[in-house]
Amino acid sequence: MKLFDSHVHYEDAQFDIDRNKRLEALKETEVKMILNCCSDVEVFDTVMGIVENYDFAYGSIGIHPHWVLGTPENYLQRIQELAKHPKIVAIGEMGLDYYWDEPKDLQKKIFREQLALAKKLDMPVIIHDRDAHEDTIEILEEYRPKGVLHRYSGPVDILKRAFDLGMYVSFNNDLSYPEWNAAPIACLMETPWDRLLIETDCPYAAPYERQNERCEATDVKNVVKLIAELRGVSEEFVAQKAYENAMNVYEIKGN
Repeated sequence: MKLFDSHVHYEDAQFDIDRNKRLEALKETEVKMILNCCSDVEVFDTVMGIVENYDFAYGSIGIHPHWVLGTPENYLQRIQELAKHPKIVAIGEMGLDYYWDEPKDLQKKIFREQLALAKKLDMPVIIHDRDAHEDTIEILEEYRPKGVLHRYSGPVDILKRAFDLGMYVSFNNDLSYPEWNAAPIACLMETPWDRLLIETDCPYAAPYERQNERCEATDVKNVVKLIAELRGVSEEFVAQKAYENAMNVYEIKGN
């Protein structure tokens, strides 16, 4: 089985002690591709180092809504310059997060600026939406980007509006948490096979059985298992569809 974890954070500080060791170890697993997503300007260089040092690693560059405060004025120029790298295949993760206290106006400003840049560069976006579903989809409908709703667990009707824009959606091990899996399961059951991606969001969101441990890209295999059980198909089918879809949305050439 060949797996593509479409959203990891090996640039995260939790991997500072063993980042290269853990990435090297992936070469001996079924995880054949990863998309290392970016969160803020402080980790731009780390993301670039990952994609340059590992053949199986592709990346994105962008500003997560939780890190909008302190974003330098020249951040768009930096994103545009780094996006020229052939292994940077998306802008993000970007979006809105109303769970925390970052100013909503600033979140929306930086979200819109990144969407405009992605449209200019004709690149897909990776969208973070937490407790901001209506505002997020309205802005997406304004800019109409291509890309992915990452780790989405909002209302199904909002997800369908994203599908109408041609977007994809990714699921992770949130599906295994009985206290909050109802929304992602409902979305999963309404997701066409040609719009589905799998992810871990590691080091966050380990499977429920290991919820207090650090997550790794290899935990994406559990996501495949959960989806296969919920949708009544084989794990190989899920893995193949998700792999093909990730290659398509990120416009990566190859097998």
